[in-house]
Amino acid sequence: MSDEIVKLIEKFLSSTISEEETDSLLHAYQQERISEKQLEDYYADKWRDAGQHPSKLDEESKEKAWKRFRMHIRQHAQTLPGRKNKWIEIASVAAVAILFFMLGFSLHLVRGNSQQELVVMVENGQKASVQLPDGSHVRLNSASELRYSPDFGKKNRTVKLMGEAYFDVQSDPNNPFIVLTRANLQVKALGTKFNIKSYPNDEQITGTLIEGRIEVSNPMLSEVLDPNEQISFYPKGLRFSKSRIDNINEAIFWMTDQFVFDKETLENIAKTLERMYNVTISFASPDIKEIQYSGKIKNNSMENVLNLITVVSPLQYTMTGSHITFSKK
Repeated sequence: MSDEIVKLIEKFLSSTISEEETDSLLHAYQQERISEKQLEDYYADKWRDAGQHPSKLDEESKEKAWKRFRMHIRQHAQTLPGRKNKWIEIASVAAVAILFFMLGFSLHLVRGNSQQELVVMVENGQKASVQLPDGSHVRLNSASELRYSPDFGKKNRTVKLMGEAYFDVQSDPNNPFIVLTRANLQVKALGTKFNIKSYPNDEQITGTLIEGRIEVSNPMLSEVLDPNEQISFYPKGLRFSKSRIDNINEAIFWMTDQFVFDKETLENIAKTLERMYNVTISFASPDIKEIQYSGKIKNNSMENVLNLITVVSPLQYTMTGSHITFSKK
């Protein structure tokens, strides 16, 4: 990829690109001067420069993401020249340096309650990395969603999370970073690293502090966490528990494609597998759901995980398409 094209992409992502330069970028694509492989190499370099480690995506996911990029180009190129198209508008408002073309997620500009929001949505089986306008980094796990306003960082630094994410927050004492989850739970941080898990179908919301300090609160509770501490809130029973974690990295093993289970039921493990591998799981009998597992799996291909589950318990599984059924041997 030529230096000229790289500069155009940089301007595009930093929302400083002019209409003429936007036209040049689209023209370069039409002339096949921007290829899927070039974009992969370009963003791999960006990750290395930032000291980040993206997850390995299979070829099907990369091809899907590349098709999405081409679709955006073809749909909106007809609006140029003369005014910025929707694709440019969304990226300019977002002002985020992310793996925009590679990571199997979508970025939308939506209007709700008379106010615009940017929404980053990650599909099952995918992960994503987002750099917010204030320099904070967010890693999103599968089946997760992050929302924030286009003027994020100016008046406030509030984001809304559905799913799981790891936050590396830039310090700004005059403008606290706030994460809103379901059940009116909020996490407030000044400059810190922490993980939040808040999926809609999970029994609990979990916050784990890696570095710094955070305050977790709702109308019923207010707790300050120190490093290596974890808080779990159960919306149904309106109760919470706070504990110290011996190995804090276990909370973020998902970022390195590892599983850690500590007396976890198969029903809860199934929810994780469904999100991570984009499958559905059922049980031949209800009691199978309650079988518990503990341990760490480093090589977490789906087949490996399923085989290990059936090796250590009296279960077997059948797979039809993307549906898995556990039954007793």
